[in-house]
Amino acid sequence: MRAEEVADRSRLSVATRYESLVGVSNAVGTHRDPQLLFGALVKELHRVVRFDYVCVSIRDEKSNTFHRHVVDAETEAAILPDPDLAMEESDAWWVYQNQEPLVTSLETRDARFSKLQETLKKYGYRRGSSISFGSG
Repeated sequence: MRAEEVADRSRLSVATRYESLVGVSNAVGTHRDPQLLFGALVKELHRVVRFDYVCVSIRDEKSNTFHRHVVDAETEAAILPDPDLAMEESDAWWVYQNQEPLVTSLETRDARFSKLQETLKKYGYRRGSSISFGSG
């Protein structure tokens, strides 16, 4: 994260951060249509963090697979996952394994996500956020 982003983030009030968190929670709980959900996530998350795309992965425990939904943050257009990127090399896998959201940046090389970073470069992205959900 760059210094100006840290400064911008520190200026956000605690109330704004909590409002955004509540907005994200409400979006996840109320939107059944993926496009509407992504639009709401982009709107709420942009209040507290800058990013170029949102990736939401839902793990199907029965089949041990992820259903990935990736959306461009500016246009809200769906992005097809890169077929050459193995699940174990993806941000979704890391989020699932660590049970934490992830904000990635191409400005910092990260060996864990070298193939993912190459994929992001193809789309011209610099930052993203990834969220993973489990399903029964």
